[in-house]
Amino acid sequence: MPRNPTIANGSLCLIVISHILQYHIKKSFRILCISSIFEQCILQINRLKFYSNNMNIQKSNLLIPFLVNKYQLKLILFFIILSSLFCYYEISATDEIDENKLSFNSISKNSIDSTLISDFNFSNVTNISNNNLDSVYAQISAIDNTVYLVWQESVNDKLNKNNYDIYFKKSENNGNTFSKSINLSNNTGFSEHPQIAFTKNGILIVWTDNTGSNNTEIMFSKSEDNGVTFSKAINLSNNSKNSNNVEVSAFNENVYLVWQDIEYHQNNDKNSSIMFKSSFDSGNTFNDSIELATNTNDAYPKVNSYQDYVYIVWNSENNDLSKDIENSGLFFIKSSDRGNTFENSIILAHYNFGESQISVSKDEVLIIWGGLHSKDIKDIYFVKSDDNGTSFTDPNTIQVTKPENKNSSVNKITHPTNVEVANNDPSYIVWQDIISKENQDIFIVNIKNDASTTKIANLSNNTGISECPQIAVSNNHIYVVWEDITLGNHEILFTRGIAQQNKLM
Repeated sequence: MPRNPTIANGSLCLIVISHILQYHIKKSFRILCISSIFEQCILQINRLKFYSNNMNIQKSNLLIPFLVNKYQLKLILFFIILSSLFCYYEISATDEIDENKLSFNSISKNSIDSTLISDFNFSNVTNISNNNLDSVYAQISAIDNTVYLVWQESVNDKLNKNNYDIYFKKSENNGNTFSKSINLSNNTGFSEHPQIAFTKNGILIVWTDNTGSNNTEIMFSKSEDNGVTFSKAINLSNNSKNSNNVEVSAFNENVYLVWQDIEYHQNNDKNSSIMFKSSFDSGNTFNDSIELATNTNDAYPKVNSYQDYVYIVWNSENNDLSKDIENSGLFFIKSSDRGNTFENSIILAHYNFGESQISVSKDEVLIIWGGLHSKDIKDIYFVKSDDNGTSFTDPNTIQVTKPENKNSSVNKITHPTNVEVANNDPSYIVWQDIISKENQDIFIVNIKNDASTTKIANLSNNTGISECPQIAVSNNHIYVVWEDITLGNHEILFTRGIAQQNKLM
């Protein structure tokens, strides 16, 4: 950000030296003993006189004419040569990210620990929402060098305290900088739980909304100009039931949605079902909805796709397993013809199941899950298929190398919830875990070939509640976003890293 300070007694020289070093010393040099050189030069630098009235100091306009005489120029050149003697060459993606901190929207409140996570090559944390409102439930997607973000945010409307809208941002430079927010729903009701996907013809966003209705509906909007403008939202569920927990997936021009319809009865009983809807023209038109399952409770359906395959998973709780074990468990169903027909559903897990996620990489399908708020599961479970979902392994758990300090909560999985995996890359898993009663953090693990890992990393690493992480992987970059209340209100936080080349288990 441009600054306009008053500089005197050589402080400008210090800034000039710092910025010239950034451009004349290679990005991957790591500076050693630099502070001691500064200390030795400060006394001489402070004797120099520089022009200081109303100068904008930026990397792009630093010019040698700022210097008064040749002696100051000699000092800077001497400093560059001397400091380079204390450097060693190290090609490191971490250094590249670290240098780009200057273009990040840095977090302005000091309670966030933004230490670089060097082992996983992650950058400092960026505050995406950065306001005093309630920003929650962020979702992320990425393709090539472009990153898309959506989330729901409270609207400062005294007439309606329950007014939340859906917001969108994008970055076209790997998350270095982001565009201004766009309000996609912009209505007087409660717009929540957005989801995002993209086809080769546009960006697709869905969410749940109760505006102008006594029930919640599934709304859809798309952009055909890379997120500059969006179409008017249309109602895809359009019924008298409460439609929620919507998810979206896309492959080429094919778009697939799943959600849960809930119908309440007078005796407080409810009948819920898993619904499916498809489009074969990038969301210009949609086919009729299909009911995939009935009598589901707390289902949280998920969908993913590849070529003509469509994969759907959901969990269903039953209060009395002895009476209805067939309707309880983690269920999976697939289609091989773009959702025109579906095979019979199968149960992947009868016990220790929670909200799941699907990652698809060609013919490999990975389904992972952790706990729910109402269910305490102490491990991250997964099943895997190598034949497009025809058969799956038995449930396994992610094994983490035991930390040297057995009491440490940093390198072990304790109570994982909101477990997420990139939709197209199963190598990285993120989740929230309990540190203490007042503290939950966001963690990431890199799955190796044997489904174990040397360590996990704490991405949020602060004193508050960090929750609901999401992850996307594109062009060897990892992007993670979550909501965080450490700053005093819920904010959307973002970090990025460099992917390590691993094959799925």
